[in-house]
Amino acid sequence: MKGKRTFRISLLLFAAVAFLALLQIRCRHDGLNVAQLDKVCFQRDVLPIFQNSCGTTNCHGSKGRGGYSFTDYTSIKKAISAGNPYKSKAYLAMTGKGFTQMMPPSGALSQKERILVRVWIEQGAENTTCVSN
Repeated sequence: MKGKRTFRISLLLFAAVAFLALLQIRCRHDGLNVAQLDKVCFQRDVLPIFQNSCGTTNCHGSKGRGGYSFTDYTSIKKAISAGNPYKSKAYLAMTGKGFTQMMPPSGALSQKERILVRVWIEQGAENTTCVSN
């Protein structure tokens, strides 16, 4: 009798874990196909987001709180894994994944800003300069 009960509990736990795993996969909103999008320009589109929201004097300015400075391409690149936003510390911080507090602490970036940074990372996180439209 005890063996059947243990088996049932194990089966229920497995079913619950499998359900949660499927739910996580289904709920991801990663449907962006960056190959079909225009190239995101670092200097025009991404750098101002970092400088205005993260690279302030009190946060990740030239002294770089937490070891990160977000004032220029070279320093920003240290927190980015080109091609993979989910391995990029800067992107994870601004989306609140894996951190105790979403950055910047003064208020979350807009959805548009987070998408621009994500697409830029997925496109290779290059130091591109573009003509403003």
